[in-house]
Amino acid sequence: MKVLVLGGTGWVGHHIVLDFAKNGYDVTVASRGTKSESHYAEPVPASTRRVTVDKSDAAQMQQLLQERFEIIIDSVPTEESIDNVFKYATGLRHYLHCSSTGGYAPLPFIPCNETAPYQGFAGSGWKNKAVCDAKVMELFNVYGFPGTVIRPCYITGGGDYLPLDNRGGRRKDFLPDIIAGNTLEVPDNGLALLQPIHVKDLARSFRLAVENRRSIGERYNICLDHALPLKDYLALNGEAIGKKVNLEFVPLAELLIRHPDNPIGLNFVATHMCFTIDKAKTEIGYVPTYTPEEAICETARLCAAKLEK
Repeated sequence: MKVLVLGGTGWVGHHIVLDFAKNGYDVTVASRGTKSESHYAEPVPASTRRVTVDKSDAAQMQQLLQERFEIIIDSVPTEESIDNVFKYATGLRHYLHCSSTGGYAPLPFIPCNETAPYQGFAGSGWKNKAVCDAKVMELFNVYGFPGTVIRPCYITGGGDYLPLDNRGGRRKDFLPDIIAGNTLEVPDNGLALLQPIHVKDLARSFRLAVENRRSIGERYNICLDHALPLKDYLALNGEAIGKKVNLEFVPLAELLIRHPDNPIGLNFVATHMCFTIDKAKTEIGYVPTYTPEEAICETARLCAAKLEK
């Protein structure tokens, strides 16, 4: 089957391309051509076709989609890209895009599942994901559009992307702070739950959804099998690189004053993010191959090794 991966040179898209290519699919990587793939630890096969396209440009997408792709995957969807796929993709059997579990926050119950409200909040990227997710489900319900939404937790793995830091971002100086023995500020008591996903398990979930038609019209939370407190997550980053992590527990309200430029990140790491993956296990056969601890430590070790070069 022919697979088109929109945003296929991004971190998530790259690993989706790798997984499908390794499993015998005919994959085309589509991007705007602004991002180099040379920094990825594992390159895609040289035979993989690449095309340059702005997925939000209707004319460009209309021209590209004159070619028939049975499967279209969008790693970072927009309303425009969804509309263009809906309008111009002929012979489409399955459309999937990457969303996020962040849109559930604050969680109404723990562990959270796909029945919870998904709205995001104003000013965050999760608000846009909620809009895109709703568009795909509406197109499915009204027109039978063959859409599936994949919602990953905090993404780890591969050493190609920085780890989540103590303020809810991906600071370049996070691991150097640990290495130097600098104290890390932690919101409140550090007990907010965090649940990761390894990028390779995330990529595999897209293929599993394609290979099970039951996934059409559904949304899936894709995470590893348990959450852990933020303070334990931070300690694991230190252990992975042979360093003790020094933590300062600070009320969230005070941290928001200290770091007024990052309210979304700080609120994120002060909020429980804990999910069940039962639906994905039952319906598409998704079973994680990494533990959260393995994924967290791998990311820290590989990123720290890059700092030494």
